[in-house]
Amino acid sequence: MDKIHEHEKIMIEYALERLSEVPGVTVYGPEGVHKGAVAAFTVAGIHAHDVAQILDMEGIAVRAGHHCAMPLHNELHVNATARASFYLYNTPAEVDALIEGLYKAQKAFKI
Repeated sequence: MDKIHEHEKIMIEYALERLSEVPGVTVYGPEGVHKGAVAAFTVAGIHAHDVAQILDMEGIAVRAGHHCAMPLHNELHVNATARASFYLYNTPAEVDALIEGLYKAQKAFKI
């Protein structure tokens, strides 16, 4: 279990670092890696469902919506978020693919 936890920590650290590089991306949740291996985010100017659809066309699986937390989304004044989750089988290359997919989404929406 320690090795799994360590891998998740490495993955979320890398994902948060890469997500912070994309203009217009806002990540929600606690700062740092104490959030678990999950990143909920928005891309300015693109609805989360559209982000998820474009990522799906690139072979990247994320969830989009309220994630059973609609009151929180209302409090944050966010209509929906995309959520990427990482586990033992994920690789840094998959995080890189996620980031490239976000740039493609921005290009598609002329952001």
